[in-house]
Amino acid sequence: MFILKVFRIGAIALAMGFVPATTQAETLTEAMAYAYSNNPSLASSFLSVRAAQQAIRSAEGARLPTIGAEASVGYSWTDTPLGSSSGTTDSLGLSYSQTLFDSSRTDAAILAAEANYQAAIHGARNVEQNVLLSVAQAYVNLVTNRRIVDIRQENIGFVRAQLQSARDRLELGEGTQLDVAQAQASLAQAEAAYQGAINNLRMAEANFVRWVGREPRNLTASYSYTNLLPASLDSAIATATTNHPALLASAAQIRAAQHRYDETVAGFGPTVSLRGQVGASGFTNNAVTSQASVSLNLSIPIFVPSRNPAIEQANIGQIQSHVEGIATRDQIVEAVRQGWSGIEATTAQIESATAAVAASRLALQAVIDQNEVGQATTLDVLNARATLLNAEEGLASAQAQRVIASYSLIAATGALTAANLRLPVQLRGPDGQVAVPAKVPTAPVDAWGNLR
Repeated sequence: MFILKVFRIGAIALAMGFVPATTQAETLTEAMAYAYSNNPSLASSFLSVRAAQQAIRSAEGARLPTIGAEASVGYSWTDTPLGSSSGTTDSLGLSYSQTLFDSSRTDAAILAAEANYQAAIHGARNVEQNVLLSVAQAYVNLVTNRRIVDIRQENIGFVRAQLQSARDRLELGEGTQLDVAQAQASLAQAEAAYQGAINNLRMAEANFVRWVGREPRNLTASYSYTNLLPASLDSAIATATTNHPALLASAAQIRAAQHRYDETVAGFGPTVSLRGQVGASGFTNNAVTSQASVSLNLSIPIFVPSRNPAIEQANIGQIQSHVEGIATRDQIVEAVRQGWSGIEATTAQIESATAAVAASRLALQAVIDQNEVGQATTLDVLNARATLLNAEEGLASAQAQRVIASYSLIAATGALTAANLRLPVQLRGPDGQVAVPAKVPTAPVDAWGNLR
């Protein structure tokens, strides 16, 4: 069963940072395009499709005859009380064997192989979605962590300035040692938080390399996905339950399980086969003789100990594939609902966080002004700065979670593909072969680049 990847909306502390764009900047579209062309998981899924395609040819081979050639030469001798004898033996011949009737076992095997092939195709599309979603998560996570590092580094500079100001006032007799100690404690906390952000950044870089396949360059918080978002939750669920590749793969696997059951039952039925042989012997004795035979064979199993358990096992496989299909559908619907609610929640969070940042900046400036005239302490300034820091990081986190929720919703509907994202790549067919030249499509296309 192709299990839909779990979309963890809001579980990742992400944020949209704003890195200055340069000529060497790498957009999310470029990162996705590189991963699409080089990701090993996607390449492995294409190989699975090719293997499933060869399985069809293998199953079809049961309909064809088997032809073989045999040759032998030997020497024998015999000792008896009456004397001894010896001589050479040889033979040369061809054999022909073909199953004419097997209770439709071969037909069922071919249908099962074809269903498995369809499942592999949809599975490759599902892997494509999961890879592109993971790239989006890794990209936004890295941009976010870089932004948080900048925010906390800026905070260290602010706290150091406050510490120096507290020391200057203490030297002038206008401050207290308590102000200096509080500023020193805040500086230690700010430096610890900065080191934590650096550690998170290193892990984000490693995750980026894993999914994209190369070291990150200058990243930009430029995302293009709004045209793929569904208009409503109901339409999103309808699209997902109709077009999602994981669900289509499950449906194909259900069909394959049904055909495997038919194949198992037919395997214990009567068979009719045609056999023929033609050959010659006696070449070494200069007494060549030829022979030929043809036979039509009917085989009817009467008692096979493995029949009942084998059929029951195949029947259980049918039931299991149906249950897994239901589980996949439920998981897809859950992912759609999570993505939709994630977008709604983070949109509200962004609005409130934006207001909080603006208010916190005004409050910080007011406290700084009061501190300069002796109406506020250094601790008041540091607390106001901490409030602003939390608000800025909260805004960044909400912005990033909305991006992740959006891409997760698109993936949950089955639309997160290279074709739909208009990636600048050569689109590949189900077996990984290049399907169309690399260009921006001028009309909507399906997952494999075909015009809808």
